[in-house]
Amino acid sequence: MSQSSVNIEEVDVCKCGYYCRLKTSRTPLNPGRRFFGCKASKENGGCGYFRWIDLSLENVDESSLMNRFIDGHNPIDRLKRKVKELEEERDSLKFQLNENEEKMMVLNKKLKEVKLQRDWENVKFNRVFKIVVLDCLVLQ
Repeated sequence: MSQSSVNIEEVDVCKCGYYCRLKTSRTPLNPGRRFFGCKASKENGGCGYFRWIDLSLENVDESSLMNRFIDGHNPIDRLKRKVKELEEERDSLKFQLNENEEKMMVLNKKLKEVKLQRDWENVKFNRVFKIVVLDCLVLQ
């Protein structure tokens, strides 16, 4: 077994010049195996190109598979770890969001207080200004 996985980010181009589609085998001999295949079937004039992207299990001994799973190469375990990491990140982000919402509420309250204070100062200023203007008019 020379490779443990194949890069599927580089899409194959078949002899027809099409980008190959990533397909999944539904045959009894290769159920669930992934492969790149020509866009057009051979019956419809396609070239019939295909390439497996996973390795056949025919030439793999059972002990090497078990070692891969034990050593943490089990895809299910990797996915479980990834899910756990993402859940922890989500929980952290939720906590930060709650903290920021609380801060926002405090700031909004302070902003209302400042606006009320400013409005009250404007009212007082307007009253004093009117009194001064009236006094100036009366004194003339």
